[in-house]
Amino acid sequence: MPPFIKDMLDRLKGLYGKLDTTKKIILGSALAVVVVALAIIGNVSSEKSSVVLFKGMQTKDFAAVTTKLGEMGFHYTTSGTDTIYVSPDKKSAAMVALAQENLIPQGIHGWDLFDIDKWSETQFEKDIKKQRALSGAIASTLQNVKGVEKAQVNLAFPAEELFQEKTEPVTAAVLLDYKPGVEKLSVKEIKGIETLVARSVPGLKKENVTIAGPDGDVINDFDNDADKQKAEMKDVEAKFRMQEQQRTKLLADIRKSLTKFYGEGVYGDRYDVVRLETKLRWDKEELEKNEVEPVVMTPDDPRTPYSERVVKDSLEVSSKKTTEEFKGNGFTPEGPAGTEPNIPPGYKDRDYQKADYLKTEEIKNNKFNETHRKIKKQPWELERVNLAVLLDGKWERLGVKADQSGYDRKYLGVSDDELLKVTDVLKKSIGFDIARGDMISVKHLQIDRSKQFEAEDEELRAQVARRKLLIGILVTIIALAIAYVAYIFIKREIERRRRLREEELAARQAMMRDAALRAIEEEGVEVELSIEEQARRAMIENAINLAKERPEDVVQLLRTWLSED
Repeated sequence: MPPFIKDMLDRLKGLYGKLDTTKKIILGSALAVVVVALAIIGNVSSEKSSVVLFKGMQTKDFAAVTTKLGEMGFHYTTSGTDTIYVSPDKKSAAMVALAQENLIPQGIHGWDLFDIDKWSETQFEKDIKKQRALSGAIASTLQNVKGVEKAQVNLAFPAEELFQEKTEPVTAAVLLDYKPGVEKLSVKEIKGIETLVARSVPGLKKENVTIAGPDGDVINDFDNDADKQKAEMKDVEAKFRMQEQQRTKLLADIRKSLTKFYGEGVYGDRYDVVRLETKLRWDKEELEKNEVEPVVMTPDDPRTPYSERVVKDSLEVSSKKTTEEFKGNGFTPEGPAGTEPNIPPGYKDRDYQKADYLKTEEIKNNKFNETHRKIKKQPWELERVNLAVLLDGKWERLGVKADQSGYDRKYLGVSDDELLKVTDVLKKSIGFDIARGDMISVKHLQIDRSKQFEAEDEELRAQVARRKLLIGILVTIIALAIAYVAYIFIKREIERRRRLREEELAARQAMMRDAALRAIEEEGVEVELSIEEQARRAMIENAINLAKERPEDVVQLLRTWLSED
């Protein structure tokens, strides 16, 4: 051992020997904790990171797989109840061991199954593995479709036959679970899934793909009667919606026209559209027309106030004229030779006489202005419009009744001339056509407004009551104010009179005292005054002297005293 290490150990032993028992126990415990921590850190750092063996497992598969892995001695960790982690170098061995025990979870269907290789695997097992992998790959692809949360795909590959006509077709069954909030898939999405499955499996045709929803109902059977009925009902509903849209639009136009003249009454609108019915014709029609029109030789000039239009019934495109003349003796054909003619004897003598023959033939070919039209009408057409409108008269307020219990009113009805004008306006608004069976009725009918009148009169009575109450309150306030002013005035007057009496009494007492003092002075009698009398006398003398010397200040002082009182 080197000397410096031995020297260091000796020093440590010396320091350790100087410690008491408690410190020795604490130091030993700390060293033990440090050693254990270092051992744990070294063990953890030496372990390799785990990888996912299976995830998204069902509870029963999770329990079976974890039990089997523990029995076979594989170290694993879990996350929840659906994910298992193992060491990367043990994953392949664990997969092979579980495959040999037929414990591969049902939810694991994909091409990663081919990563598991068994030396004793037969061709039948390879075909089953291929079928499962193909089903899992398709199901995983379908789960990416919008609205599909989970998909299960079952493929059926028939056994090969010697003769092709005996071979059964490849079939596929797809079961879909929708995402929360999705009730059904659209026809476009269903057809897309059908095409995707058919293209993913060799030899699979679209007609052999069956797609079912969460309830087990087949959703790709588009030719069944239920779907046809649904399609027909949707068509009918769409027609009704369009018919209602047309009716609503027409009703809005009518209300807009009537509101300008009958929507500003004192008691509200003065009209009511009792009924508006529109019927659309949904028949599809195709018409072929052959129209003959005159030929325009000179068109009309729109810049002139008169018409220069010149027309002809037709145009001559070709003509033929034939003229024949004959003069001489005529003869009558007698039939075949050797037979007697069938002519009476009297006419036979006159047969060979002079004859004239003239033939004139004129043929003209004219061309008319023809128009051939093939008209295809729109899928809907307004067939009939029925409209019924009621108009109310106008109420005028003549004033308030004498007892102020309500208003006096006068009713002005709708005249017949006004009804005719409104009818004419509404006919133009709806495009009235008597030929197609349109009907319109505009009548005058007085609307019962008793409740409105009662509410209005009640409001008037309430206003009158409030006005009377307000006037009473004002009169009371004014009376109280007058009484208060009178009270203040009377109080001040009483106070003023009391003060005057006191001042007059004080002045009399002062005069009597002064008179008594003068009388005593004149008699030469010395009278000893009290301190208060001396002070009062001095104050009076000072006041008299001040009044004589500065009368303005004394007046101002008296005014101040009076205002304070």
